[in-house]
Amino acid sequence: MASDSTHPLLSAEALHVRLGGAPLPVLANLSLTLAAGEIVGVCGASGGGKTTLLAALSGLVPWARPAQVSGGLRLGDDELLDLDPSQRAYLLGTCLDRPEAQLFLATPRQELEAAARLHRGAPLHDRLVTAFALTPLLDRRITELSSGERQRVALAATLAAAPRPLLLDEPTAHLDEAGVAALAFVLRDVRQLGGAALVVEHAGWRLGDAVERWLELRSGALSPVPAPTPPPFLPPHPAREDIVLQADDVSLTRAGRRLVTGASLSLRAGEIVLLGGPNGAGKSSLARALAGCSDSAAGGLKMTGTVRAAGRVTIMLPDTELQLFAGSVADEVALAGVDERAAARSLRRHGLEAFAGRAPWTLSRGERQRLVHAALDVLSPRVLIVDEPAQGLDPEALAEFAALLRRRASHGRAYLIVSHRREFARAAHRVLWLEAGALSEVGGAR
Repeated sequence: MASDSTHPLLSAEALHVRLGGAPLPVLANLSLTLAAGEIVGVCGASGGGKTTLLAALSGLVPWARPAQVSGGLRLGDDELLDLDPSQRAYLLGTCLDRPEAQLFLATPRQELEAAARLHRGAPLHDRLVTAFALTPLLDRRITELSSGERQRVALAATLAAAPRPLLLDEPTAHLDEAGVAALAFVLRDVRQLGGAALVVEHAGWRLGDAVERWLELRSGALSPVPAPTPPPFLPPHPAREDIVLQADDVSLTRAGRRLVTGASLSLRAGEIVLLGGPNGAGKSSLARALAGCSDSAAGGLKMTGTVRAAGRVTIMLPDTELQLFAGSVADEVALAGVDERAAARSLRRHGLEAFAGRAPWTLSRGERQRLVHAALDVLSPRVLIVDEPAQGLDPEALAEFAALLRRRASHGRAYLIVSHRREFARAAHRVLWLEAGALSEVGGAR
């Protein structure tokens, strides 16, 4: 369906957003039109204000976070700025970058039924269940689902709002390739219905032609750009022969479900290994077991088998909020027990020196990712397990992150990267695949 920019479904004109007491606005004189039948992508540097833009459109700013908002914001012919988030929820569909922050009911079935009631006559409801392969999940507890499975549920509940305008924040962050293909398929359906979507996404290349045009948010304003492309990764340095982590015959269960059966793996000093697999396969659970998480810390995860490490093993979780404790960015790194100079070097190495005095919760998702990695980096672990490191990182920041891993690995640190992002395979010595409980190697050593 061709778009009609003369009658936009959603539009912003001269939109200004200043958060709290910040000296400068995040969004300045921003203009945007989202027409019927149009899927528009927004990219830009981490911390540039993309999530703030969606929050301003959905009403979360200023209603849920103190801010000064001015300008024009219209849904068709109706002004939106005077409506709070609950009022806008009937008019828009919003999917946050953290699916757990918007799933409140016990099961996916209840979430989807609530979405159908909110958006009466949702034409895509049944198709969404099929596209996102939700039938086996419908009556499971939300708390038992993996990050990728929760993201599928949150997306389905949001996309049920079509043909109302949709706001999607990092929708592919936790999705495997099948989930991304399902999202691209449904976005094409949204277009055919005459709906529209604004998609904030760092990995825009994963969605292919499902997104028609791209805008970059820079210095508070939007401008047209070509579609994003994957970042260039250099191959890793040769690994050493000494084994720093060895797991033998590891089996994992949670809530009575068998996740992993008889898995064995080893990591050598200086080796970078990518662990992939479909949503819900148990990758994060295996990562936590290798890091030595207890049953209670891992949410009832039960393990048999043995794991041996030659030195410290640390893990970077996908939910950064679980690993941030201090009142400022500088203090967060200092918690590792290093002196001020070492903390400052780590912040500079991770591009965070300008944020040293800020509270971690004020950072963007990508900036929080870098902060957690900086805090773990100064511990000098022998093995660092990184679960979904690409969240919130723009392509340039992701390439810098991969380069830092490469440098650290060249000095003997081993990395296990848990990710659905295929591009990490270019930076890894080996690729492991976890599916149906079985762990196998699908990429040989370089």
